[in-house]
Amino acid sequence: MNRRSFLLTALAVCAAPDLLRAQANHGVGVIFVGASWCAFCKSAAPVLAAMTQPAAIPVLVASHDARPIPPFTEMVDATSHPIASEIKVLPTTLIYSQSAGTVTGQISGYRNARHYAQSVRAAILAASGENR
Repeated sequence: MNRRSFLLTALAVCAAPDLLRAQANHGVGVIFVGASWCAFCKSAAPVLAAMTQPAAIPVLVASHDARPIPPFTEMVDATSHPIASEIKVLPTTLIYSQSAGTVTGQISGYRNARHYAQSVRAAILAASGENR
C-alpha cells in the first residue's frame, strides 16, 4: 500500500461515521465542479470519493470539459448546469442541504488532502446541522 492509498483510507475511516449520520438524518449532497485536465481536480476527486462513498453521500460531478474526473465515472457538463456554469475556480466543491433546499457550503481550490478533507467534512456537518 502506497502513502496516498494509506492516507485516503485513513481519511475515509475517520470521516465516515460523522458523515454517515449527516447524510442519514439531513439529506446532504455534494456537487464537485472541475475538469479532467485539472491537476488539482485529479487530486481532490479521490479524497472526496473516499469520504463520501462509505457514507453514501451523493456526489454530482460537473465537468467543464465534459469528461469524467477519476475515480468518478459519471458526470454532467458543467456549462449546462445552472449552478456549476457560474463556477470559474477549479476545483470547487459545493455542499447541498436538502433540508435547507440550497447550497450551504463552498470549498474553492485544493491545497492538500488533509486540508481539503477537513474543509469538506466541516461543510457537510454544518449543512446537516451537526456541531462537531
